[in-house]
Amino acid sequence: MAFNETFVRSMQDWVNEQKKILEIAVKSYESKNYKDADRLNLLLASRTACQHISRTIKGFENWLQNPAIISVMPKEMLEEIYSKIWKLMIDLIEFDIKHTSDFLNHVKDKQKLDISSLLIREERSDRSQIYSL
Repeated sequence: MAFNETFVRSMQDWVNEQKKILEIAVKSYESKNYKDADRLNLLLASRTACQHISRTIKGFENWLQNPAIISVMPKEMLEEIYSKIWKLMIDLIEFDIKHTSDFLNHVKDKQKLDISSLLIREERSDRSQIYSL
């Protein structure tokens, strides 16, 4: 199989897989099953969504680092990517700030979590990563 055929097939496979994932995600979200879900199912579903987001972003990152792609991609497509990715980034950062702040207020108000023990564990894990380099 020639390079172009392999490349085209690879891109088509990616698109087909993404379409299947999108179909499942939309059906799942629109069914509003999350309204009746318990905490574990909500956690697992959210982690699955994060994994798909990470995978898609990594795909875009690889795409935009490939000289064969970016050398022929029209400026309009790059503008579209820029606009959409930056909007997603801003929305995600805003959500992160809101969610983290809301959670912090929740644990401070309810004193449901020993923040100091969390910070100590986080600090230890950061140090262990430095020492393992």
